[in-house]
Amino acid sequence: MDWDKPYWAGFAVAFCSLSTIGQSFNKAAMRMFGTLVAVVVALLLIGLFPQERWLFMAALSLYVGLCTYLATGPKRQYFWLISGFVCVIICMSAGPDPVNAFDIVVLRAEETGLGILAYSLVTALLWPVSNRKDFFAVTGELASGQRQFCRAGLKHGKASDPVQALALKGQLIQAQTRFQQLLAAAESDTREVWEMRRYWRLYKEQMTKLTEMIGRSSQNLAELEASQTPHLLSNLEPLLDELDKRFAGIEKMLAGEEPEDHPNDIELVQDTAGLQALSHFEQAEVVVFRDRLQKLDQLSRTQFETVQAIGGFGEQAAATAPRSLLPTLQWPDPDRMLAVVRVMLTMLIAYLALIYVDSIPGGNSFVTMAGVFGMIVASTPMISLRMIFIPLIMSVIFACLVYIYILPHLSGFLSLGSLLFIVTFAICYLLSDPKQALGRTLALAMFVSIASIDNQQTYSFMVVATNMLMFPILFLLLTFTAYFPVNLRQEKSFLRLLERYFRSCDGLLSGMPRDAQQTETGYERLRKAFHLREISSIPTKLGGWAKFLDTKALPGTDAQNVQALLSRLQDLAGRISELIEARSSLRNQYLINELGDDAMDLRQNLQAAFELLGTAPVDVGRESYRTRRDELIKRLEERIRETLDRSTEEQVGREDGERFYHLLGAYRGVAESVVGYTATAGAIDWAPWHEERF
Repeated sequence: MDWDKPYWAGFAVAFCSLSTIGQSFNKAAMRMFGTLVAVVVALLLIGLFPQERWLFMAALSLYVGLCTYLATGPKRQYFWLISGFVCVIICMSAGPDPVNAFDIVVLRAEETGLGILAYSLVTALLWPVSNRKDFFAVTGELASGQRQFCRAGLKHGKASDPVQALALKGQLIQAQTRFQQLLAAAESDTREVWEMRRYWRLYKEQMTKLTEMIGRSSQNLAELEASQTPHLLSNLEPLLDELDKRFAGIEKMLAGEEPEDHPNDIELVQDTAGLQALSHFEQAEVVVFRDRLQKLDQLSRTQFETVQAIGGFGEQAAATAPRSLLPTLQWPDPDRMLAVVRVMLTMLIAYLALIYVDSIPGGNSFVTMAGVFGMIVASTPMISLRMIFIPLIMSVIFACLVYIYILPHLSGFLSLGSLLFIVTFAICYLLSDPKQALGRTLALAMFVSIASIDNQQTYSFMVVATNMLMFPILFLLLTFTAYFPVNLRQEKSFLRLLERYFRSCDGLLSGMPRDAQQTETGYERLRKAFHLREISSIPTKLGGWAKFLDTKALPGTDAQNVQALLSRLQDLAGRISELIEARSSLRNQYLINELGDDAMDLRQNLQAAFELLGTAPVDVGRESYRTRRDELIKRLEERIRETLDRSTEEQVGREDGERFYHLLGAYRGVAESVVGYTATAGAIDWAPWHEERF
């Protein structure tokens, strides 16, 4: 068809090639739609600023910044990544030549579509690799993992094994991550998954909530046993047996078999007389444990019914995923805003270098590559630049050798096609391991780019020299933005996230009102939602950074201790969320007024601990903190006893009493979780984390 720059089609193939049809189709669709959006935006920018280069670059940088922010979010990351750097490619190719801008834009869209179409046809017709087997294997692993975790976590007495429960929880979380990754691909290449996609998405939400509730119930039971407080549930064992049968039924249905049993109603019976004999804080712990088991019963029943509908073993009810409780309008995420600042600063410096540095290697391509690689490293800041630079330079050297010593000796399309097949096959075969995916993509992309296959092929040593000089300069620029305005070294980012986590914990406690009738302002709702999002998301972010920590440079740091620390943070986040929810549900102003000062002292004690933990992860003085906490709890116990003794039924009703016990249990849970966190953090030597190194 005599199209110019056919290697653009090769780029689409290089970046779309994944292991299964579903993954490749999803990526191909996102790349195509992202390119179409980028085409529209590029034409708009070129039309609005044909002569104003500074306004043109400012508008382009803002759009790339917007794409970076959305690409680091939870949805359609690849779509926004493609939209951002394709817009840079088109603008820097067509911007200096506005007369031919429309032709360049159309050509880019056509060749991207051609590459996607060619790869999709070859993948679907010649070597189809379905995602079905892996997907259903992971679902079976999930069902089995939930059953084992529930059985191990809720064992009590001498049979309990906290270490085994923690290990099972870690395996279950990893399986959940794989399930979420495979679900989107399975919807594309597996018919039965596509037909029941709404139920599968609902199952994903229920699975996350159920795992979290098992973990909380397990932690609650461990705390009851540690304090030698009886749970006072006469039918706990029948409930655990019923839960085990439900998980076994879910496992069988996911394997395509009819379940042997269906859910039975189990009403938890509590020893009322024994409950009255306990202290008020102990009563609160027991009440919270009972309520968590009731929620666990409800969640497991709901998940059983969802899997029934998926497997066709029951009636299909309307499947609707739960809506988020957070408001639509939210404060920006600090980490995503940092990624925006980094990529915009990278593009600004590259553009200034293009204007003021004479004959900078690459010219417009230098700005293009700065935008592309700037978005890539900004969206994955935990990956060291060395991990990208080494495979990139090796790919450039390999492509340059092929360009110099092999391509000029080819005389026809047959020999050219044979070379393309051999090189592509060799790269994909030698770098077939999933851990080498980055190197494979870079090798394919650099080969396609440097070879610059065209109908009228020409060769120049300047192509080799330009690429060999451009990429080291580009990575010097990326290294600068990795340390300015914020140091993105792994351990420094880990400490910074820890500080933000505890600052948000402090912010949530300080925002709890004394007046039960006080309504939240719009600002207070946004602030509360921001802090809740921070404490729930930061442990996951820390998990991403923890994978890339250089433990050899951090003596006294063990990967298992870091993972245990993350589990403690997740537990503390759940406890604080429960505390905020319990405080919001308590509307009895009489109780709030009577216990206000003592409850405030306990809250301030927690806030002081959060402030210390934010600046020094272990320097909270665990023994002194525990002593002070025990004194406050004892004083609050006495105040509670006095208040309830002189209270009438009208002042404190039954419902108010239950909410009150939930609040007390939440306070105690947060306090215990802080002690557990400091014990885990004490196993890590934090001094090397604060040292500067080069």
